[in-house]
Amino acid sequence: MKIPKWKSKEVENYLVKYYKNKDTRDTCKTYLRNYFTTINKEPDNYTKKPIEEITEDLWKYAQLIENKPKKTQAAGLSIIKKYLTRHDVTIKENLMDDLRQRNNLKRTIRSITKKATPTQKELKEILGYADLKSKTLFLFCACTGLRIDEALSLTFNDINLDKRTIELSEEITKGEYSRYTFFSEEVQELLKLWKSERQKLLQLIYKKSKFLRDKLTSMGYEVKRKQIAKGQGFIWYIFKDGVQLTREEIMQLDNRIFPFDYSNAQRMWSGLLEKAGEPYSNKDENFKLKYPRYLYNIHSLRRFWYTQLTSDRTNPEYVNFMGGHFSELDKAYKDFDSTEMRTKLKQEYDSHVKSLLIYDIPQDLTSINESLKEKDERILQLERELNDLSRAFVRAGLIIDRNKEFEKK
Repeated sequence: MKIPKWKSKEVENYLVKYYKNKDTRDTCKTYLRNYFTTINKEPDNYTKKPIEEITEDLWKYAQLIENKPKKTQAAGLSIIKKYLTRHDVTIKENLMDDLRQRNNLKRTIRSITKKATPTQKELKEILGYADLKSKTLFLFCACTGLRIDEALSLTFNDINLDKRTIELSEEITKGEYSRYTFFSEEVQELLKLWKSERQKLLQLIYKKSKFLRDKLTSMGYEVKRKQIAKGQGFIWYIFKDGVQLTREEIMQLDNRIFPFDYSNAQRMWSGLLEKAGEPYSNKDENFKLKYPRYLYNIHSLRRFWYTQLTSDRTNPEYVNFMGGHFSELDKAYKDFDSTEMRTKLKQEYDSHVKSLLIYDIPQDLTSINESLKEKDERILQLERELNDLSRAFVRAGLIIDRNKEFEKK
């Protein structure tokens, strides 16, 4: 069977026009490639086909992906619909409803994977098998709450080692909102050790990074490859204005703190889980999953950060800001960039940072924190009841409203 072409000019132009963020473009490209490959059609001039043929293709696609995860199906249909409508193909909402209903997507789509969030002790056991490279990366994620792709995009220009602060630009964050956050002294020491080891790593992988090759291509560099031998991979060469760059010049162009890709980080994390053994190596055996996934997946590091801070009664507005959950922020909190707010955020983080430490774990205060949380809620409830009772007495004339008496004077 002929494999359909998907890297068409039409698709590329569409992605560049409607999606600013490169990661988003790559995600949409993957779904569009899957669509055209699944229905075995060429993407070029596809949107000029009769609507009846496109409708038939959509039904065929829905049938062929019915065993994929629900969220994957829903995202695919949504991206394909947008692609078609942006090319003036009229897709009736009734058709999309029928497709979703056919694949049982009408209900709220929730992840079908099971997940586990490590405790401080458990994370310490997992990282006990890590070398400096993986220990620094994963502990960095666990104490900052950064998504793994955000952490891998950071450069040393984005952090202040002395002040333990991180500045995330809108180019690398989900949702394209800039923000800042902090890291512990524990991670501060690891980053200092990692700086020298990072240079040694770069000397080995400076030509192997797909991330770097893509970045240099977008910057106008010419990337060429030459096969070493059949089945033994390629050697990459970088040129600028016809002149080949030296190893030192290429290394200077990759100023990321962690100069490797997501796939490398994923393999590193999976390797640690396997070495740590059960229960960390356990997988979700859900029959709907094409590939079983670890319960302690790499996103568990971000969940650890969030769970630890919220359990330690950290200001939820601050946690949501540092974690990039902007939809959860109260409208009263908007000026996070002021010097005063930055100072408050840093103080709040430092006052709760012990809950994020791995190698200096404090006494387990979980039960105490839960008790205090319940008491806080009870106090708020009693205050509301007292206010309601006070207003009722005022209305009944049993007590004087001091506020109104003051206004009269």
